[in-house]
Amino acid sequence: MIEQQDGNVCYLQFKHYRQFSGLIHGVFTRTRIGGYSEAPYQGLNTFISQEGRERDSIANVVRNRILALQALGLAEAPAVTLRAEHCADVLVFNPEDEWYTDWASHAYEERVWSPSADHKGDALITQQRGAALTLSFADCTPIILYDPTKQVIGLAHGGWRGTARAIVIATIEAMAQQFGCEPQHIYAGIGPAIGACCYEVSETVRQIFQGALSFDDKPTPERYQNIVRESAVFSTQVLPDKTSLRLDLQETNRNQLLMAKVLSEQIEVMHICTGCNTDRFFSHRMENSKTGRFPVIIALASDQ
Repeated sequence: MIEQQDGNVCYLQFKHYRQFSGLIHGVFTRTRIGGYSEAPYQGLNTFISQEGRERDSIANVVRNRILALQALGLAEAPAVTLRAEHCADVLVFNPEDEWYTDWASHAYEERVWSPSADHKGDALITQQRGAALTLSFADCTPIILYDPTKQVIGLAHGGWRGTARAIVIATIEAMAQQFGCEPQHIYAGIGPAIGACCYEVSETVRQIFQGALSFDDKPTPERYQNIVRESAVFSTQVLPDKTSLRLDLQETNRNQLLMAKVLSEQIEVMHICTGCNTDRFFSHRMENSKTGRFPVIIALASDQ
């Protein structure tokens, strides 16, 4: 892991991606002194919450998004995102399709959303150069994927629901189907997420991973069920008043990458718990939902 700074904006990079000059990426910290947002979103918040909920100002969010893109030299790049659904739907960004590419613009929130351009899912993949894939996080696991052979990038959002639906496996399969990628050529980076030290879950969550229970909507595909069960990393902590069940999202997603045939030496994990580090990252769980989201951005350089 490498720490970078652009002015007051701080971001992390995966060390094993430094060998690839055509890959641009950053996992941004909340950088309380570098963002425009004020408490409880203080810092580099890039998330506009759903209507009807308390939220940061659009002006602050847009300026923070611009700061993040500028730090990576992507200020003029088309920037695309998804509306996360905590599922395992993987979308392909193709500029010939209808996409909104102005993530860092006031128009992003002010427009009337077209159903065909309002993309919902939990992973993006593309072979398009000069376009930034952007997602925002606050405890869920960011997973960056890069195939230097086929020049394909991917960005996945691995909350517990997406992980229980095998979002990582689905993303790698989509890279193979759409662009001919082979798992052994893929490099993966797992970003900061809430750790087992802070992430208490219910017995229902464990039973879903084990296959004893199923989601009411979009159940885990049958072909993924064994992988989901075998990849899950649960533990318990004995507290004064109870025994607490914990889930390790980073390690569970790493196991799924290995089961998808990604080579262990090509997987890098930022062993950072967002719950333990709310001075550097937003944490939905530890900040009682009243918090922002930090951005993760990846792009293929346009001049390669």
